[in-house]
Amino acid sequence: MNSILQCLSHSALVREYFLSKRYKADLSSTSKMQGRLAEEFASLLSDMWAGRHDTVSPNKFKSAVAKSAPRFVGYSQQDSQEFLRFFMEGLHEDLNKGKKGKRKIEEPPKGLTDTQLAEHRWSGYTSYDNSTIVDIFVGLLKSTLTCSVCDHKSVTFDPFWDLSLPLPRSKSSGLNLQSCFAEFTQEEILDGDEKPTCENCKKRQKMHQTVFHRKISADISLTSEAFLGSTLQNKAVH
Repeated sequence: MNSILQCLSHSALVREYFLSKRYKADLSSTSKMQGRLAEEFASLLSDMWAGRHDTVSPNKFKSAVAKSAPRFVGYSQQDSQEFLRFFMEGLHEDLNKGKKGKRKIEEPPKGLTDTQLAEHRWSGYTSYDNSTIVDIFVGLLKSTLTCSVCDHKSVTFDPFWDLSLPLPRSKSSGLNLQSCFAEFTQEEILDGDEKPTCENCKKRQKMHQTVFHRKISADISLTSEAFLGSTLQNKAVH
C-alpha cells in the first residue's frame, strides 16, 4: 500500500486534482463508498504535502479501504498491483459522472475508419465510465486480426487500466520500457485451439494478431513479468 500511495502522490495530475479540491464537484451520490475513499485519499495527500511532518500515518485512509475491501484488513503483506487496481476502481466509482444502469454496447456502423472506430469505442466506454481517474489512467488498445487464408482484417479497440508487459526475449536491445513495449506489440500467430473465427470465411482460421496502444493514458500502470527459476516476480512501474 505504501509504495502505491507514494507513486500516486507523485503523479502531478492526481495530486493537483485532489489538493485543489476539484474532486469535490465530481463526487458521486450513488457510489457504494459514498465518496469516503476519495475524501480520505484527498485528506492523506493534504497531510503528505503540507510540509508539517516528516512522516504521515495513513490510518484513517486504511480504515476506509478496509471497510470496502476486508482483504486489506490488518498489516500482512499485500500484492501491490491488486491494491492499485482496487484503489483505482474505487476512486473511479466515487468520482464517476457516467450513465448509471445496465451497460448497452452499440455496434459501430459499417465502413468506419480505424480513427472513427476508436472514437466510437472510446465514446461508448466513457458514456458509462467518465471520471478524472479514467482521463488520467485509462488507455485504448488496438488489436488487428489478419486471416492467413483470405487476408481479411478485423480491428477492435479495448480500454485498459494497466498493461502487463513481457520482458524482451533478446538481450541485445537492452532492458527498458521501449524494448518491453516492442515485445508486447510483436505479431502473434493464433493457431490450434486459439484459432479465432474469420468474419469473412465464417470459420475458424489461423490468424496473425498485432496489438498497438492507440490511446496511451497520461499516467500508465505497467507490470513486467519475469521468471526466475519457478518464481514469478511482478514489478510495478509508474
